[in-house]
Amino acid sequence: MALDPSPLDRAVRAARADEPEGWVDLAESIMSRVRRVVVPSEPILTFTAQGASSRDTEGSETFVSARVVTAALRRLLQEHPTHAPETIDLHVDDSRLTGVDIRLVARFGVELHPLADTLRPQIYAILRDLLGPAPGVDPSMIEIEYVDVTRGDPNKT
Repeated sequence: MALDPSPLDRAVRAARADEPEGWVDLAESIMSRVRRVVVPSEPILTFTAQGASSRDTEGSETFVSARVVTAALRRLLQEHPTHAPETIDLHVDDSRLTGVDIRLVARFGVELHPLADTLRPQIYAILRDLLGPAPGVDPSMIEIEYVDVTRGDPNKT
């Protein structure tokens, strides 16, 4: 004895069987709006533990969205009340990360050079975790610039 499909299954079948008039135009309108809101993100090539970009004999490669890398760096840079990121710019050339420029706001009284010296290896560790040991990527390609100093926690201003 066959059971009646669930209400959801019946609704899905009915919706697929009866395409409303103008649906194609409406769907295209919605998708064009989504494309305007969501900014495309550059793919960044990842590397194996041996430093190779190929993952198999067929040359398959894996990429991470620049948006993911930027978000991870932003989380790191917002952990402490001594500094906050104003901007994080990733430089990508031919899908390879070639540089990172970070503009920071620091709290008044913080020693700026030691802070940068502390942050640079932490930033590099995140890059290495996300991208693997990418050739040419090292702490020296991370530029940190202070653009403002503020009283209190710069993450809250």
